Amino acid sequence: MSFINPLFLFAVSAAVLPVLYHLVRRMRAKKVMFSSLMFLKATPRELVKRRRFRDVLLMAVRAAMFALLALAFARPFLPDNLLPFVAAEEAQSVVVLLDRSYSMQVGDRFEEAKAEILRRLDDAGRGDEFAVVAFSDVVQQLTPLGDDLALHRNVLGTSLQADFRPTDVYKSLRQAEEILAEAHNERRTIVLVSDFQANGWSGAFDNWKLDPTITFETVPVGDGEVANASIDAFNLTRKRTGDRTAIRYDTRVQTRGRRDGDRNVARLTVAGAVVGEQAVPPVDAGQVTFQQEALRPGVYQGEITLDDDALAVDNRYYFTYTVADRSALLVVDEAPGNTRRDAFFLGNMFDLGEDALYRFSTGGRGRLTAGELKNYQVVFLTNVSTLNGPQVGTLRQFVEEGGSLVVSFGENVDLASFSQVLQDFGIGRVTGPVNPRTVQGQDAIIGEVDLRHPIFTLFAAAGSGGIFRPIFRRYARVVPDSGAVVLGRYDTKDPFLLERRRGQGTVLVYTSTFNTAWTDFPVNELYVPFVYQLVRYGLREASARTQFTVGEVVSLPGRPGEEWEVRTPDDGLFKVPVEAGATGYFRETVRPGHYTAQRGREQFYFSVNVDARESDLQPRDVEEAYAAVVPPTDPLTADPAMASALALDEAERDQKFWRVLILLLVALFAFETYYANRWRKT
Repeated sequence: MSFINPLFLFAVSAAVLPVLYHLVRRMRAKKVMFSSLMFLKATPRELVKRRRFRDVLLMAVRAAMFALLALAFARPFLPDNLLPFVAAEEAQSVVVLLDRSYSMQVGDRFEEAKAEILRRLDDAGRGDEFAVVAFSDVVQQLTPLGDDLALHRNVLGTSLQADFRPTDVYKSLRQAEEILAEAHNERRTIVLVSDFQANGWSGAFDNWKLDPTITFETVPVGDGEVANASIDAFNLTRKRTGDRTAIRYDTRVQTRGRRDGDRNVARLTVAGAVVGEQAVPPVDAGQVTFQQEALRPGVYQGEITLDDDALAVDNRYYFTYTVADRSALLVVDEAPGNTRRDAFFLGNMFDLGEDALYRFSTGGRGRLTAGELKNYQVVFLTNVSTLNGPQVGTLRQFVEEGGSLVVSFGENVDLASFSQVLQDFGIGRVTGPVNPRTVQGQDAIIGEVDLRHPIFTLFAAAGSGGIFRPIFRRYARVVPDSGAVVLGRYDTKDPFLLERRRGQGTVLVYTSTFNTAWTDFPVNELYVPFVYQLVRYGLREASARTQFTVGEVVSLPGRPGEEWEVRTPDDGLFKVPVEAGATGYFRETVRPGHYTAQRGREQFYFSVNVDARESDLQPRDVEEAYAAVVPPTDPLTADPAMASALALDEAERDQKFWRVLILLLVALFAFETYYANRWRKT
């Protein structure tokens, strides 16, 4: 038995009032002085017993009247599962969404969530069907929608753990909605079991609501927001002085829920040895900086660690970097010797003595031999009239084995002959020089570039306006082949910069000059960053990343048919084939830590870390979360608590027990009135 207004049950205690009344008004024998009893008639014993029975009955009837009145106001009803001879509640189809993002590693949150799901499986009715879906920022359906409860329980066993990915509630709800489209029961329900981390609720909910025929239930776990320190950002910078390289590690520590007196220590470990430790400043966002001087070239892996707290996984940041000898650049320039040669401008950028990032050399076409090119990683081919067959073959082999070739034009170039060279490299054909003033009446500027490309990401971060300001008075028009990619165009729509990948290397074609003969770009403030970006990209300094986030795909270059072996931090081993595009893709970055990829004698080291956004453990209000998912209807039913109350009210209205109690109360009142008056006359 349940009640809509259970507070009225306290009024049942009013049933004792008639009892007290009868006790107070109970007839007592009085002593009367009388001379003789011979003229008095004795009261029969049977009449005394009858009167006592009448008093007790009236007392019970009056007490029952008070109790029935209190029960009627309490509005009793029987839940459907307790009603005898009534059909069982309609079977339902339920999709349970289990949050397994890494914030669920706090305390016993994940185990609490699994226990809640197991309890619901134990309470399942006949005909109910379930599906269990685990989610973070990826969604995995663990069990199909069905009534095999043993299967669901087995999947929720101890082997199922929280992962290391952030939260995205939207994806899981969309998949749950799709699963319920195939449900066998008309009653359909989605149950979200989560810590309701605020960062997991994206803006996608602004344009999407759940199917109104589906019931949505929220089950929060955990104790809400807890104190947590995490490594929010990390930056590693190198500074080379001659053959010595200094490494600086800048780390920002975010502390949420910090209390006065809390202390934390950051430790730097490189190659398994503790290099240093520092106290974290007692502020919400504290900066910690370590410095180290690396004398020997090599690959270094290390980590920054904090003291453990409620969430330990975000207290470590793993990193990988390489200390290498300076890369070598060769500029082949055969223009007449004067200050406007490409080699002059390029030399002023790169040939900086002890502070130079790269070793810089210049020469003529005689340097284009296999024995010579093996000493260089990037070759600039500037203002060279043409190349013979052996020189083209040598450069093609240089590129395919991982070198980078940067080609530019000038007055010394025989465009008709050089067009065949570009076609041999798969770039395209040169159709002649262009004077923009004859095409559009004014000099050309850069019209558009691909700001997503590694060469131009620097300009995207700083604002792309500067890259469009240089003026180009002349350039070579190149019609690209299908395999070439145009990375930038002039405002005349002709290509400004093209790229063609060959083997493990790259060919970049810049259609103007690195000197001031055709353009004022060399005197623009963005010229030096642009040329350095070309070199970094050619050396794979910009694209060969060593820091990844859990879930990111790692590209591994090679020849089609080759295979990489990748070892994970938990000693797992994966084989990654190199595909037709000369790249293999490793997708199993599911755990933070250090990874090693090997192909023959070649090794590639990289590190994986968790997404720092998940470290903010602030929860979203459950009622707000409910409102974000469920389409607005009646303002009352939109509130989960109010909707539950209305459901109980509807169940009570269907049974209407209070009317029966009122009728019984009226009947007792009529009986009490008749019975009391009848005996009064006698």
